[in-house]
Amino acid sequence: MARPRTKTRRMTVKELVRQQRGELYATGHQNLNMALPSGLIDEIDTLKKRYRLRSRDAVVARIIRKCMATVSPDDFVQRAADGDATLRRISPIVANELADYVQQVQRRFRNMPYGPVFEMIFAEIGSDLSNPAVQLELIQGGEQ
Repeated sequence: MARPRTKTRRMTVKELVRQQRGELYATGHQNLNMALPSGLIDEIDTLKKRYRLRSRDAVVARIIRKCMATVSPDDFVQRAADGDATLRRISPIVANELADYVQQVQRRFRNMPYGPVFEMIFAEIGSDLSNPAVQLELIQGGEQ
């Protein structure tokens, strides 16, 4: 017996990705389109496996979040770039507050592209993505 034709249509991977990205943009996320050296992208992939994160976006977000908690945008020093590096493009989508932090660092260096800015952020953090130690405030209970 022949299978009846249905009007339901499966979404292609491209359509699904477009829909997911649209939902992220609608909830206040931004795209950081950047060109990074191949070695740095390989390190991001290694960190993704080590910390069991779902995507490069999650690794980039965690790196920026840790740097945001530990380093002021004014504390960065521009480093010399390796002129022989082969660059590859990635486009991670991160939350607005993380994108704002990257843009603050970017403004400090007169609108340097996102790639070199992220390289500086990554150099500050290194390969340790554990949560930074935070000093919690003591709650004063009834003693006033």
